[in-house]
Amino acid sequence: MDISTNKIDRRIKLMPFITAIGGLCFGYDTGVISGALLFMGADLNLTPVTEGWVTSSLLIGACIGSVFGGSLSDSYGRRKIMLLVAIMFAIGAIGTAIAWDVSSMVSFRIFLGLAVGGASVIVPVYIGEITPKRYRETLTSVNEVMIVTGQLLAYSVNAAIAIAYPESSHNWRWMLAIPALPAILLWFGILKCPESPRWFAKKGRLKEAKTMLEQYRNKNIDDIEEEYESIVIISQNQSIRSMSFLDILKHKWAKKLLMFGILIVIASQGTGVNAIMYYAPTVLKTTGLGNSAALVATIGNGIVSVCATIIGLSIIAKIHRRRMFITGQIGCTLSLFAIALTFNSLFSIETIGNDDLLVAHHEYASYIVLLFMLTFLMFMQGFLGPVFWLMLSEIFPLAMRGIGMGISVLFCWVTNFLIALLFPILLNCLGSSVTFTIFGVCNICFIVLIIKFLPETKGKSLEEIEIELKK
Repeated sequence: MDISTNKIDRRIKLMPFITAIGGLCFGYDTGVISGALLFMGADLNLTPVTEGWVTSSLLIGACIGSVFGGSLSDSYGRRKIMLLVAIMFAIGAIGTAIAWDVSSMVSFRIFLGLAVGGASVIVPVYIGEITPKRYRETLTSVNEVMIVTGQLLAYSVNAAIAIAYPESSHNWRWMLAIPALPAILLWFGILKCPESPRWFAKKGRLKEAKTMLEQYRNKNIDDIEEEYESIVIISQNQSIRSMSFLDILKHKWAKKLLMFGILIVIASQGTGVNAIMYYAPTVLKTTGLGNSAALVATIGNGIVSVCATIIGLSIIAKIHRRRMFITGQIGCTLSLFAIALTFNSLFSIETIGNDDLLVAHHEYASYIVLLFMLTFLMFMQGFLGPVFWLMLSEIFPLAMRGIGMGISVLFCWVTNFLIALLFPILLNCLGSSVTFTIFGVCNICFIVLIIKFLPETKGKSLEEIEIELKK
């Protein structure tokens, strides 16, 4: 390769990493609340119910952001909406850091959720559309790496602040303010990135689509003419018009694709992964660990998530999507039952004074719970996480990609909202063993549905996938 060719390849690989800073913000903002909850309770007078609302309120905004983010990106372009999302990330982070009561915290968390929801839809679509087919499996999944890296960063920052300032009544404010920095970095990075060639084609701007491909493809490896012609054919067949929700309901194939997307997100998020990501310190604290010890232990969750995701990226191009998804689903289900069994056999509820407290029968019982949490995250982030976002970016045709992703990710956030809201209530009313057993039983149902209905998309261009799924 000559120098210019090497430069083009570096540019191809750099763009998804810049865009995936949105995933980093997404991960930090969803992970940071797990540690902040341990300290903001006194300042905001939190109860189990308001704790659930503070945690889940971000997901209300994410539901809205996922729907409008997809449709807005179809209308105004992926790049422009990503710039708006970056600004919202920064404002939301600062707003939650200065919140003065539960109402203001919930309001700012909803606003921040708009950015999280928008990023969750646009980032994987944008990366999938600007990336050559030979890199799509790996680079599209970079978003998942950045999400779990953001969560690890949040856990690490939470633990560092808690250890450095254990008596500070406002240390949680610093935890929530920090993601404003990567949000600013995202804004400047997106300014250097091009618009999606498929969005250009969808708008009838074929010359600009061709120019983008010529500037961001390796002419020695990528067949630019073939990719351009397939994009043109698809965009012309769809009359270069975005499908509305009513349009989707009129076509059997479109409804089927939408159901595939909804199944993918409900099955992956219904594992309860975000109950563990949001409430791991709270759960570990109930097992007998102190605040700082619970936060430090949670860093293990983040490390395993990052390592497992990287391993998942290394194998995703070699394994069929269905097999990877089913393996992750089964592993998560077994881990959930293991957590439930651990709570049932190694802990009991005892009345101490006027309080009913969870008491361990073994000095290492807390770490056994942590071990099975880590096992759960290994399967979730190593198998389900990478293939979940990749398949969502692949299955929807250009005409319905924005709204299809938006509706699917809406269900993702609705599922997360219900889990985040109900998890602390379930723990309080039913106990840990029954709560994790419920998640395990639900996942058995998801495994059956995935085996029966999930399509295979490996080794095909976005246009080839569209044609096959329509048939």
